[in-house]
Amino acid sequence: MFLKKKYISRSTKNPNIFENRKKILNSNNPNLIYLLKKRFSWMIEYIKNKKVIIELGSGNGCLKRILNQKNILLTDIVKYPWIDKKLDMLKINLDKKYINKVDVFIINHSLHHCANPANCLHRISKYLKKGGVMLINEPETSFMLKLFQIILDDESWSLTDNVFIKNKNLFNPKNPWISNTAVAQLLFKNKQKFERNFPQYLIEKNNVSEFFIFLNSGGVNSDFFNIKLNHFFLNIVDIIDKILIFLFPGVFALNRTVVLRKIKKG
Repeated sequence: MFLKKKYISRSTKNPNIFENRKKILNSNNPNLIYLLKKRFSWMIEYIKNKKVIIELGSGNGCLKRILNQKNILLTDIVKYPWIDKKLDMLKINLDKKYINKVDVFIINHSLHHCANPANCLHRISKYLKKGGVMLINEPETSFMLKLFQIILDDESWSLTDNVFIKNKNLFNPKNPWISNTAVAQLLFKNKQKFERNFPQYLIEKNNVSEFFIFLNSGGVNSDFFNIKLNHFFLNIVDIIDKILIFLFPGVFALNRTVVLRKIKKG
């Protein structure tokens, strides 16, 4: 079953965003804090001293707090109280003042919820300035992620979708929580294929990561059992993750980190 190319979840993920935000901002769980810092701290070098930074699909909006960057514009298809601007990733109709002016776009675990990721990436290039970057974290559809998705009936994946077609949606866009967690793998695993389809971008960073540090975090949008560890042991767990993922990326990696740099108009 885990070798299947496609799995459709019987349920649709629908987390309580208000409770998730409260949990993260008031967390006394060192495992979760460690995970989130690992997931976002690498972005600091790209956003430092940048004026126009926009996050798409911000959800709980905690990235702004974790990175301690007040000038990040938070957007989401749902206008939660902390969201600065309501924005649909399928349309991305920002004000004209942002055309070729955005320094950084951030997409954290939301691109796989976009029914047409190819169209989304093309629309972003209209607003991203030349030399600007897109910072992406997304699920990685490894053997272990498939296993967890099947056991938990959590989210769907399809390795057969053509993610490079701009005029066809992958799934019904009416529910923002429907997803295909294989989107990042399909888009970015083959660097040459991506850059042929998106000549306006260069893949500057393309890494996979996270196994035990995610599993023992207690969950970002869920609450799972976890064994609280201090920073010393969390670092050891992170080293174990790196070894496992280096040796068997297709088995253990649960997260893909990508940096796209705009090199020309597209």
